[in-house]
Amino acid sequence: MTYLFTGIGNAGEAIADALLDYKAVRRLKPVVLKTGPERAKEGTIEATITEIKGVEVAFLFSDLSTDNISPFIAELLAGRAIKIILVGILPASRREKSVNLKNVYYAMEKLKEHANSFILVDNQRIAHLPNFEDYYPSYNRYIASCIADVLLGVSPFGPSPEEAQSSLKIADVVNALSFEDGPGYAAVSRASELTKGLWGYIFPFMRHKPLDLGTLLRVSLEKFSISEAPLGCEKSVSFLQVPEYYIKTRSVDREQVEEFMRSHAKECRLAVYRSKRNIAAITNLFTYKLDQLERLRELRGLAYEGV
Repeated sequence: MTYLFTGIGNAGEAIADALLDYKAVRRLKPVVLKTGPERAKEGTIEATITEIKGVEVAFLFSDLSTDNISPFIAELLAGRAIKIILVGILPASRREKSVNLKNVYYAMEKLKEHANSFILVDNQRIAHLPNFEDYYPSYNRYIASCIADVLLGVSPFGPSPEEAQSSLKIADVVNALSFEDGPGYAAVSRASELTKGLWGYIFPFMRHKPLDLGTLLRVSLEKFSISEAPLGCEKSVSFLQVPEYYIKTRSVDREQVEEFMRSHAKECRLAVYRSKRNIAAITNLFTYKLDQLERLRELRGLAYEGV
């Protein structure tokens, strides 16, 4: 499986760069498409996409509030039968001019003709913080860590042999993030905890502590990337990574996780895979219809205001 990554706009480029900071992601050898006004004028983007071979899924990281070439790139990729997951950054409402907020909705309307799904990154989540722009780097890294978990969770090199039968494929993820009549709109969240203390790193023979999946799941639901995302959704997909010890000792209670997710989603999927670090982490993607998200209804209302 070969992926394509492209960052569009300052925020999109920042998340794409943060994702490529992960060695495990770089080992997947993704195709990285560089964008910019000069390349668009020269027609090199179109030429590059025409020459791409073997790519089945593209991740577009796009700042939706500024004029960009996301719809153009999405159309070219869709024309080559490449599935598109659009990671779109929504501006904070109280920090942006209304015209920029309207541009977000217009951009999404164009993109939904070609994108299979949207993963939304809502800056409204951090807009209440003083000097909230200072939090952009950590917020970008958080989103990148979520996407990295997804990619590693569907990688054939990720799951251990014991869990190979339960691993998901990227096609399963695309299906979980979309609907038959159009793209889905997903919120992503992640929570993690150390499975050993500091001494566990110094003395590897020390045992891991018992998994507290209940706390891990509850914390993850407090960290969604969309402001005021409802806890009930149409579809969900979760990626749980744990040290190999828990898989070998069969300490992962899959039923607990699946039961928890079924209480919040009509359909749910779960992948469990091995982590090389002393960390247990769960990443969730909740998929909604557009009308189910207040933020998107707000942007639509602004776009049609006075029409």
